[in-house]
Amino acid sequence: MSYLEKARKLFDEAKAVRRQIHQNPEVGFELPETVELIKKKLDEHNIAYSQLGDTCAIVGTLGDPSKGKTLLLRGDMDAIPMVEEAELEFASKKECSHLCGHDLHATSLLIALIMLKEDEDKLQGQIKFLFQPAEETLNGGKLMLEKGILENPKPDAGMALHMWPNGKKTGILIQKKEALASALNFKIEIKGKGAHGALPYNGIDPVFVASQIINGANGILARELPSNKGASLSMGYINAPGGAINIIPPNAYLEGTSRSLYSESAKHVAQRLPEIVEHIGKAFRAETEYEVAANAPALINTLEMSELVKESAEEALGSEYSVEYIEPILASEDYAHIASHLPESCYFFVSCPSPDEDGNVYAVHNPKVVFNEEALIIGPATMAQAAVNWLKKNSK
Repeated sequence: MSYLEKARKLFDEAKAVRRQIHQNPEVGFELPETVELIKKKLDEHNIAYSQLGDTCAIVGTLGDPSKGKTLLLRGDMDAIPMVEEAELEFASKKECSHLCGHDLHATSLLIALIMLKEDEDKLQGQIKFLFQPAEETLNGGKLMLEKGILENPKPDAGMALHMWPNGKKTGILIQKKEALASALNFKIEIKGKGAHGALPYNGIDPVFVASQIINGANGILARELPSNKGASLSMGYINAPGGAINIIPPNAYLEGTSRSLYSESAKHVAQRLPEIVEHIGKAFRAETEYEVAANAPALINTLEMSELVKESAEEALGSEYSVEYIEPILASEDYAHIASHLPESCYFFVSCPSPDEDGNVYAVHNPKVVFNEEALIIGPATMAQAAVNWLKKNSK
């Protein structure tokens, strides 16, 4: 029986798990309800596991390391702090929701593991798996490294998937090499001195300083990076509490993000941005504080493994679904923390559009997004087939 057929047999179970997670979302590093559900399902299928240190991450292994190498399969589990607006019968019961599809990611990994467990004696190597918290913070993967995910056993390669609900048709999408951008998320506090708007010389205007920092920071992109190795930089939040039409506030706050597909450019922005913040502040007599909220590297697929995943998807799905290469996307993903330490890795997308009655489809992080649950068939089938093929290719 093919993995596509096996995944179809498990579809009802997959939907039930996904919908339970979807109705009861949890954010960040603490996911007790989600973890208990995943543990329960692993127990039902006799899949051994443990928690990674003192975290809400679940890890385990399948197969026989004496037969070959070790492949890491990873799925994230956390939701985002947004209210869901899609009118689903299993909509979130909380003020947070699974608008990025991590409920499907965790369920897809679970279903892939169930199928691989059935074939455990045939695996020509070892599967290591990780159910990860806090991807949305872009710091979950970093914590996994700190807690030893790449030790005992050390994986030789890795694989992960992500839902893509605004795709044109249901299927698998893969980038050959560059997949997703780096992400430098930062916060800036500007400490000035309040004054009357008619008498600005009596104060230190943090709003004015903020505007100079915004202009100066964007000068990094225009004047310090090669045009063929660029980056983006966006200030998505500015606040000056206590200010009014005729009142200069004491402090101002900026928050933003910089993205790039090129490690050299990402490192340059990370170095120069705090320098610009500090020195522009000093130039206009303000104190500044610069804080890095997250700093994830670009997610780069290795070509050989991307080709293997594409061939495996075609093998698993046949002519029923689309399988194609796509260009890089300037979103970011904290699996990059892990992938950047692996000799081989592939991160692929499951295109799963579910148009509403007007034909609209929505992207991840949109409160109206709806995912085609058929993804719970094609995602696990592709992951399981690719895992088997990679182990076979790297057997002893």
